[in-house]
Amino acid sequence: MKRISIFVALLAFIATGCRSEVQLLLDVAEDGSGTIAAEVGINQQLRDLIDQLAGDSDNIISGLDLGLVGESGTRVDGDMTVYTTVAAFDNVSAVPEAAAGNFTSFNLELSDDGASLEATLDLAGELDLAEFPVDPGTIDSETLKAQIVVSLPGEVSDHNADEVTADGQFVWNIPLDGELYVFANTLYPKAGFPWSLVGLLVLSLGLAGGVWLAAVRRESKGRNQLPPAPTPPPLQTGTDGGLDAQPAEQPTSGASPFFELDTDS
Repeated sequence: MKRISIFVALLAFIATGCRSEVQLLLDVAEDGSGTIAAEVGINQQLRDLIDQLAGDSDNIISGLDLGLVGESGTRVDGDMTVYTTVAAFDNVSAVPEAAAGNFTSFNLELSDDGASLEATLDLAGELDLAEFPVDPGTIDSETLKAQIVVSLPGEVSDHNADEVTADGQFVWNIPLDGELYVFANTLYPKAGFPWSLVGLLVLSLGLAGGVWLAAVRRESKGRNQLPPAPTPPPLQTGTDGGLDAQPAEQPTSGASPFFELDTDS
């Protein structure tokens, strides 16, 4: 990765219109598995320049050491041809070995609380900058974009990244003339108190109580509106001095209960 980065940077610097991109991408899942990849992209002008100076650009770029042992491939992204090497891992303990060609120190840990990354990278560490044809510090980001992009499980906590993307990726710009120190921490979200469930329960209880109260009021109002019970007829005294179950015979209007009037005389 060091050699390829300086190589494409130098070529891009000396030719107007040439652009190159170098990225180291680390993607870690919550279970500790993931991938680490190195990518080098060059635009068509830079490909033409390499073809003129050194021969087949595809063979040259794809044959250079990207600092990883993994699966290599090539893709086209707009006007850029991107050469990639991807190494997969099942546990974060395997990452330092996979990234040995890129980092001078590397520590990545996962815990029950989140993830923690701390590492250093020095692209120019093995080069004598005094003998380098150009000052790497004068190569701007339009000519060469060199970055580390890291995805960690959990939510962003603290870091020294140059950028954090909308989907939570940490991005650092790699200097060509010095060492880069990176750190990033994430936290897993904690389960909060289920206020929504409590609110739903309170609402349900309130509705049930309202229905019950309305039913009680409706029943009480119905009882108050019932007509009074009819008065039972008086009981007739029997010949034996007891009470006859049959009601006493009521006298008709205009008749005396003791004797009859002879209306003919």
